[in-house]
Amino acid sequence: MAFEVERTTALDPRALALRLEREDRPLLIAGAIGHWPALATWSVEYLAAQHGHIQIEYKHSTGNAHPDFRQHTPARMFAREKASFGEFLRRISTGPEGERARCLFTGDERFLLRRRSGETTIDPELAPLLDAVVVPEFFSEQRLHTVWAWFSGRGVRTWLHYDNNGCHNLNAQVTGSKRCWLYPPEELARLHPFLLGGSNPAHNCSAIDVEAPQLAFAADLQAAACWHAELRAGDLLFIPAWWFHTFLHLGEFNSNVNFWWKPTAPRWNVVAARQALLDAVAEAQLNVRDEAVAATLHAIDQAAVCRRAL
Repeated sequence: MAFEVERTTALDPRALALRLEREDRPLLIAGAIGHWPALATWSVEYLAAQHGHIQIEYKHSTGNAHPDFRQHTPARMFAREKASFGEFLRRISTGPEGERARCLFTGDERFLLRRRSGETTIDPELAPLLDAVVVPEFFSEQRLHTVWAWFSGRGVRTWLHYDNNGCHNLNAQVTGSKRCWLYPPEELARLHPFLLGGSNPAHNCSAIDVEAPQLAFAADLQAAACWHAELRAGDLLFIPAWWFHTFLHLGEFNSNVNFWWKPTAPRWNVVAARQALLDAVAEAQLNVRDEAVAATLHAIDQAAVCRRAL
């Protein structure tokens, strides 16, 4: 079942703020960031000249998938490399498309801004990037959780997953374009997340390779309700808390800024309940290498995914 994400150009902040809080549906706000300085300045050449000296880590895949769950060991799934920001920009903007898609920089490596317990932390070297964007007016800055920047070349695929922080997400497309697919929380069972007790620790990620669905999962993926959209430079995409999503990066040079913020009323659904289980297991520091413990956790999580325990 496929649906197109609604596009709107309505920018009344109060009306949109109420809508984003009340409706558990994605929304694309076309042209919403046209006033950002970043929209006029961010190019490979400009960023390399201004910030190319900064040393960074970035994701490095054997293909175009990030994380690279087509591999069989965590070291290769989550591989990273180090370089100057200028060298990274060269790698994602020159050479064959397949090579450029192997590299991705996100806030996993370095956030722009993080707010916890009322205290705000800004990466001092990346602060000029933050100065070139404007925090959207659709939520109170007091509820702002994290701000990330993303940089990539054509062909990158972000693996199907949900954000495990319980936050709403605004994805701002600065340069390039992306195609996205979003699945509501009630499709959890059809999306087959990696389970507790298994070898893959990314429990908020799906086991399904959406570009080449495995035979065991293909029918479920096809049956799942899916919303899709294409983001162009200047657009904002609202991703509600706990929704699964995956992106294909289409532009020759793609840059995004993400804003996560806590809902005024936290969402409670099957994904939120499952994440509460995952958080409780992590807090208890259970020994998942113990075969008996791993088997028990696997069974509990499998029941949660299938909604029998929720």
